[in-house]
Amino acid sequence: MSVVEKAILKLFQRYEVGPAEMLFVDFRECRLSATDFSMGMSRLIDKGLVVKERPSQAYSLTRAGYKISR
Repeated sequence: MSVVEKAILKLFQRYEVGPAEMLFVDFRECRLSATDFSMGMSRLIDKGLVVKERPSQAYSLTRAGYKISR
């Protein structure tokens, strides 16, 4: 797992987000560039760890993503 992916997952952990709970994410909270954030989040989605939700900037963890983020 990349440093960028770990930084994104730490954000979910910081806010104590559980599986299927939605988090509105601002890439600046991860201290990442918009490009790094987008690429990292896409990889997490492709790995089945995060789900993109309907509202803009909203994401949720899958059970696997939650387990890894702990």
